[in-house]
Amino acid sequence: MTLNNSTPEKVKAPILQEYQRNQEEESHLKENPRKTILLLLQGAVDKGNMAKVCHQSNALVEKGFHLGRMTTILDALRDRLAFTQDTPLAFDLEELYRYADQSIQEAVFEKDSFYLDSAIDILTELRDAWVEMMQQTGQLPENA
Repeated sequence: MTLNNSTPEKVKAPILQEYQRNQEEESHLKENPRKTILLLLQGAVDKGNMAKVCHQSNALVEKGFHLGRMTTILDALRDRLAFTQDTPLAFDLEELYRYADQSIQEAVFEKDSFYLDSAIDILTELRDAWVEMMQQTGQLPENA
């Protein structure tokens, strides 16, 4: 029989590790809002994929955690929209974010992964379009 002699201090699940703030990185992101949007979109896609893995392994608590993070990220993306007559794209993005958020809410109780897949697909397409825009404007290297 093998005993696990790990103490709670030694074992920390990545999901529970504290977020470490990096003032230098935060300052750089503040100066580059487009990169911030890209990182938020990537984070939402990553959390969606983690939620899907949790769904498939029937880890429902963890799935809920990742779905909650996706919702939080969508809220952060919405907060960055500027609604004016000169920014009709902001209204379209709001609708996409709202639809993705509704899909995430439906994904909480679904037995299959239709709604979760829908949210992941929307966010992946937005992320890919954002990467392409940044590459075309020279803000992101082609091989990134």
